[in-house]
Amino acid sequence: MHFVDRHREKIHQSPMSSRLLWACLLLVVLLVLTFGAALFLFASLHNTKKDISRSLQIQFSVFQNDMERYFEQLAVMGVNLSEDMSAEVDKELALRQMSFAQLNDSPEVLNALEEKMLEPLCRCLRQTGCSGAFVLLDATVNTRMEGAEHSRAGLYVQKSGADTPTVPLLLYRGSAEVGKTHSVMPHRKWRMEFQTDQFPNYDRWMTPGSAPLYQSYTLTERFELPGTSEEVQLFLLPLRGRDGTMYGLCGFEISESYFKQNFAQPTGFDRLSCLLAPAGDGLAADAALSSGTTGGYYHAPRNTLVLRSMGGGLTQLTGPDSAYAGISQLCRLSESQSYRLAVCIPMADYRRLVFSGNLQMLLIGLFIAFFVVFCCMNFHRRILSPAFRQFEEDRRESRRRMDELQLERQQMQTELSRLADVCRNESVPDAFQTFVAGIPTLTKTERRIFDGYAAGLRTREIVEQLDIKDSTLRFHNKNIYEKLGVSSLKQLQQFVAILNSGSGSAPDESDPKKAR
Repeated sequence: MHFVDRHREKIHQSPMSSRLLWACLLLVVLLVLTFGAALFLFASLHNTKKDISRSLQIQFSVFQNDMERYFEQLAVMGVNLSEDMSAEVDKELALRQMSFAQLNDSPEVLNALEEKMLEPLCRCLRQTGCSGAFVLLDATVNTRMEGAEHSRAGLYVQKSGADTPTVPLLLYRGSAEVGKTHSVMPHRKWRMEFQTDQFPNYDRWMTPGSAPLYQSYTLTERFELPGTSEEVQLFLLPLRGRDGTMYGLCGFEISESYFKQNFAQPTGFDRLSCLLAPAGDGLAADAALSSGTTGGYYHAPRNTLVLRSMGGGLTQLTGPDSAYAGISQLCRLSESQSYRLAVCIPMADYRRLVFSGNLQMLLIGLFIAFFVVFCCMNFHRRILSPAFRQFEEDRRESRRRMDELQLERQQMQTELSRLADVCRNESVPDAFQTFVAGIPTLTKTERRIFDGYAAGLRTREIVEQLDIKDSTLRFHNKNIYEKLGVSSLKQLQQFVAILNSGSGSAPDESDPKKAR
């Protein structure tokens, strides 16, 4: 059975086994890498809502920074404008030795003031990011005319187009003659004086105060500019004399069209709305300035939007006929006033992005699953199936070979038995007695070789079993033959068969034949 065991070891050490081992290792490495890639992709895409929230938070931060810088600029320019205009009033009053109250019913003095104020007002307007600038004096040219209690003198200049250094200016309120002198043509809705009943909260803003100018600016609510369809908000500062007298108001106009054009945001969203609205529990979209994207999208939400948390830092803004997802926070734009800033996308876009992200994750998962199945099937077809077929063929070949060896052994045993029977029917030759007597004289190695022959092993099997060379075996065979008195392996195996049958025991030493 030693031959069968060695044959099995050869099967286990065959090239197919090595190929199968390396293929399994390669498959394991491939599956580990695939699993790692899947974890990385799922970690990147696992929460689309967080990605949207992060993008909107970045968008909100950019918009908030834009608003803070913008109102800081307006505050600086507004303080300068207020100080310059107040100084002009103080100088004119000192020159004419008048009090501010005496400006009423003094068209000549008011006209002279407007003449001196127009040039610095236009210069300040061109240097400031806004759509208009104004100076409103709490006085009128004629207190006796109808509606004089709401009529106030002053200047209101607007930009007629895009915000460029050379854009033509239009005179919306003030002396037309003064405007033409400085190449500022009258607006198509020009009027001589302001109507304070159309000015939001005029009496409130005219209340005297002692706070420094840099803490006194404020932003009005959005309103429609009288005589036009333009929606604006005014950035207001008080005009104060050296003695603290309230001369009036000055500031800048921020029109809806200007805000829309100059604060459009670069973004990766298809549709985005940015709003600057008064502070409140909800978001008063009707009173807000809004902008869209630099890609050309613009949609101004209307009505009051109810705010509700969506989790993950997002806020749902819901109106009567529209809904948005975004970020909304209260921000302090001045010392005394807070406003609500919001950046949002339509709820339909939000749901589409969430669905798209989830679908992308699903497709990636399906692709990875398909890839793994494909690798396993290909591994089975190219490696496992041939290996199993080879193992089955080797097993059948080993079984066939074992059957052949068993048959040969049986045939040999039969032949040896026949020879033993022949020998039993004949007289035992002297050569057999020599054979029996020579067995004890064999060396250890020779006895192992003799036992192998006695067991029916072939020459090659003995060489493999004893791990010796063919020449060494031939040398030992020669010595064995000489000591046992045989001339061939066949004769040796015949004598072994006789010996094993029990009929060939050595005769007594008194036997005459043995003596010879």
